[in-house]
Amino acid sequence: MTWRALAIALVSACGPTATSTVCKEPLIAGDLVITEVFSNFQATGGGADAGREWFEIYNASDRPLDLQGLRIVHSRPDGSQAQSHKMRQIAIAPGQFFTLGNTTQDRVAPYVDYGYSTDLGDLYNDAGGKLALQCGAAEIDSATYDHVKVGHSRELSAANPPDYTFNDDPINWCEGKDSEFEAGNFGTPGQDNDCVPVISGQCNDSGTPRDVVPASAGDLVITEVMPSPTKASDAVGEWIEAKAIRDVDLNGIGLDRASDSAQPDIITSSDCVHLTAGTYVLFAKSPDSAQNGGLPAGSVFGTFKFSLVAGSAAAPGDVRIVAGATVVDSITWTKSVGGKALQLDPDLIDATSNDAESNFCNATASYGLGDFGTPNAVNGQCALLPPAGKCDDNGTLRAIVKPAAGALVISEIMPNPKVEPAQEWFEITNTGAAAFDVNELGLDRAGDTRVPDVVHSAACKSIAPHGFALFARSADPASNGMLPAVDATFGFSMVNSAGDVRVLDGTTVLDAVTWTTSTDGVSSQAKPGSLTTTGNDASANFCPATSPFGDQTNKGTPKAVNAC
Repeated sequence: MTWRALAIALVSACGPTATSTVCKEPLIAGDLVITEVFSNFQATGGGADAGREWFEIYNASDRPLDLQGLRIVHSRPDGSQAQSHKMRQIAIAPGQFFTLGNTTQDRVAPYVDYGYSTDLGDLYNDAGGKLALQCGAAEIDSATYDHVKVGHSRELSAANPPDYTFNDDPINWCEGKDSEFEAGNFGTPGQDNDCVPVISGQCNDSGTPRDVVPASAGDLVITEVMPSPTKASDAVGEWIEAKAIRDVDLNGIGLDRASDSAQPDIITSSDCVHLTAGTYVLFAKSPDSAQNGGLPAGSVFGTFKFSLVAGSAAAPGDVRIVAGATVVDSITWTKSVGGKALQLDPDLIDATSNDAESNFCNATASYGLGDFGTPNAVNGQCALLPPAGKCDDNGTLRAIVKPAAGALVISEIMPNPKVEPAQEWFEITNTGAAAFDVNELGLDRAGDTRVPDVVHSAACKSIAPHGFALFARSADPASNGMLPAVDATFGFSMVNSAGDVRVLDGTTVLDAVTWTTSTDGVSSQAKPGSLTTTGNDASANFCPATSPFGDQTNKGTPKAVNAC
């Protein structure tokens, strides 16, 4: 006896259940499977979706089913804005695909079996929706749909027989494109689906599978956050904006907070969610402009469930974009104003500059319902940022102090941490007699084609004599191995062998070191007698670190005297 037959036998043996008192027939999870959704009709002569939206279910049981009393619920993917319809008496045969449309029964199209009128509202054309089949409190099946293209259905892949767990994963859905059921409209209402599944690591690009273009560190830069909206509640009004530095796909990208224990909210789609270089993308608590404070319609590419915090010195706010174990970008803040987004100055859009909170300012332009920000658009200039060549020294504007010749020395490198690349870093020491600033210095590799990562900070980043500065791939302690406070980040890779790193003032090389090999999880430290810009040129003048630091994963003495 199969598990399904056993379940049916148990229902019969035990008599009526709570489910059977609601639905005419006792249904169990998986008896019905949602297999196709058509939400955006292509009207060749103009017109709307009225009477032309539909979705399809499949009888996966081994018997005819009377659907009387079955409750259909349509909502946003998070369950909000739910509307429902209770089905009239109608039978569906085992193995039958059954189509339900948004019109009255007397006006259904030839390919529609059942009309639910306007009870479910409009099926969504953007930001996704969810359909659920319920008998009382028991869910028989549910499925979400997203990335709708006008005139094309969203189909459950025909790679496997219809199954109520198989349709839970968005990767198993694809675009109906081969069968035209009305002029200009594609799908398979009441029939086997015909779309091709997309394999892992690929996405469907207008019907053609291709490899996902992944995001690396710095490819997406967080440019704006709204931690405390006032025209919408925090539960639906918070949002994050990022800008693409190069072409990437958002498939697999996660939104996360380093300071909580929740898993990242991942963008899952079988279709390629492509972002071209120079364009902005919004992530929000709600995709619905009527709820989220009036964000531009159709601009939200992904949603998140965690809460952004206002931020304080004791409890900073934070958010990051991740791709698997890679932190693509992250920011923190210690203060924000209700109803005003924190905006990165538009002249400082890179993954190094947005590590400095001083490069952000409160938005002054209003959007939507009246909160302040520029979602999905260029930020306003931050009026209080110092001009080029100057920095803010605790409220006093002064000229940036450049290092004296030979004063800036690279004193420690970690090219081969236990977790790459997030835990890579290097340290400089001020060996001179006077303090200098690291503002506007460039961090670079001679052995790659990247432009240097320039340290942009409104605040003066001063290094006292015998003091240290730390540059790392990530400023996030949860990612970088619990380093001390990072002074600036860089986007290049510190390769494990035949590597190099250098610090520039414009095109002038202030100091550079090279290495031929490295030890996993162990930094290389310049010996005390070799802390000069020439002494650190020789590999023999470096020694391996012996003391663990931070989370004890790696060995080194970041921002401390070397222990050779």
